[in-house]
Amino acid sequence: MKSKKIFQALFLSSLLIVALPACKSKQKIAEIPGANTKAATSSTDQTKTTGAVIVTQPSDSQTSVNSTTNVSEVTRKESFSLADGETNQAAMNYRYHVVVGSFKNQSNAKGLQRTLNSEGNNAVIVVNEQGMYRVLINSYNDYNQAHARINELQDRFPDAWVLIQK
Repeated sequence: MKSKKIFQALFLSSLLIVALPACKSKQKIAEIPGANTKAATSSTDQTKTTGAVIVTQPSDSQTSVNSTTNVSEVTRKESFSLADGETNQAAMNYRYHVVVGSFKNQSNAKGLQRTLNSEGNNAVIVVNEQGMYRVLINSYNDYNQAHARINELQDRFPDAWVLIQK
């Protein structure tokens, strides 16, 4: 009888050891597949999907880029609005927005937004005229601030880019 109880205790311990890593793996669902894939840089792909251009500085003469920065980054001008369910209207008052994710499916954008917000950010989802959902991590009125934020995010979001309202 005593050996039966020991066997049951060992069996239950084995189940817990197997079950605990299984629970941990569910956390990986929050990771967004393709979040770290490179954005298309060919002009035909960008024109066809988003009307994007690659620039080294914004066309607005009121802003400037540090002349020591030789790295070009993607800056796109699009017409966009807050996605359904978004309430942060204040983000729309800014000119330059740092995009860290772009999705065809709103639920994927929501997943990234939840992750970012759980880390203390105030991420916002906007949707452009082609139905692409953009996840904005920060918005600024100064291009240099947006560019500096992209540099801060480079390790985690190497393809972050600046979105400008058309």
